[in-house]
Amino acid sequence: MLTLLPRRRWAAGLLGAMCFAIAAVAQTPPTAAGPAAETVAPLPGFAELQARGARIGQIHIAARDIFDLEDPRENKLLFRWANAVHINTRPGVIERALLFKSGEPVSVALIEETERVLRSTRYLHEVRIRPLAVHDDNTVDIEVLTRDSWTLDPGLSVSRSGGASSSGIALREFNLLGTGIGLGIGHKKTVDRSSNEFELVNDRAFGGWTSIAVNHAKNSDGKRNSASVAHPFYALDTPWAASASWLDDDRIESIYRAGVIDSQYRHQQRVSEVWSGLSSGRVNGWVRRTSIGVTRQQDRYALAPGLVAPPELPADETLVSPFVRLRLIEDDFRTLLNRNQLQRPETFALGLDAQLQIGRASTALGS
Repeated sequence: MLTLLPRRRWAAGLLGAMCFAIAAVAQTPPTAAGPAAETVAPLPGFAELQARGARIGQIHIAARDIFDLEDPRENKLLFRWANAVHINTRPGVIERALLFKSGEPVSVALIEETERVLRSTRYLHEVRIRPLAVHDDNTVDIEVLTRDSWTLDPGLSVSRSGGASSSGIALREFNLLGTGIGLGIGHKKTVDRSSNEFELVNDRAFGGWTSIAVNHAKNSDGKRNSASVAHPFYALDTPWAASASWLDDDRIESIYRAGVIDSQYRHQQRVSEVWSGLSSGRVNGWVRRTSIGVTRQQDRYALAPGLVAPPELPADETLVSPFVRLRLIEDDFRTLLNRNQLQRPETFALGLDAQLQIGRASTALGS
């Protein structure tokens, strides 16, 4: 049986057939007489480039916004506002954290570890390193793509337990003006004391790997100051490290009975530590580090005027302890996506990481 289509449907079918024919002609590959289609060969991976003995050419840093506005799912008013007020990480900060430089041979291990080091920062959400162009002189240009995280972290806490209230308010910026510097201020009130705190952390001081941290707290019953400067084992092949830290804490200690303050006394504590270490880097998939140092801790106790004194004060104590620290790390890491955080590559250490520290407080050194 032959069924006749209505005129409109028949015309639409004819028009569709004509469009299909035009599209088919447009997609027909060129004949031998026509121009050949230009194909772009994919770039080799870093493993192949390393096998070729390629060297690193130019390094391009592409620091991107928090949200990708080219993605319709992220092109929202709130996300556009976040990009507008956020200051991206400066390319120089990222460049100083790279474990490879122009002119050096391509190393897959260093490139992968650079990604781990950059991902460990609080201010980068995504890090990807890829070949950008391969030249005839066996050099490869590399692109370092990063995506920022939101780094302004406000905090507010209120709690009540045992008839006493605690509260706190804080504001911390982990990437001040895109420099990688952390700055924090806050106020905290607990059952023992109230305090105003200030903190400054710079993990890339002096244009290198020197880390500086300063903390100051002015308390209702005293104060606390701490500072540290360190050149850490920032990578598996780092040959040496050193650190010096200092803490000075002055506060009132309370002794409770049935949840009520029974007596109080003043406690002054000073702690300082200096150490340095050496490492031969990766050897057959293992890293061994040896460090030596000394820790000094001094505790002094005194009566506090106007407060109920305890029956007996703790004895003053000074401990001076030299130590030796041994650490063994297995070079076994895996990078996974969507494991604990959505759409963020995460690195997991699957190998052994063991540390042993032995020290002795000696009276000959002042203990």
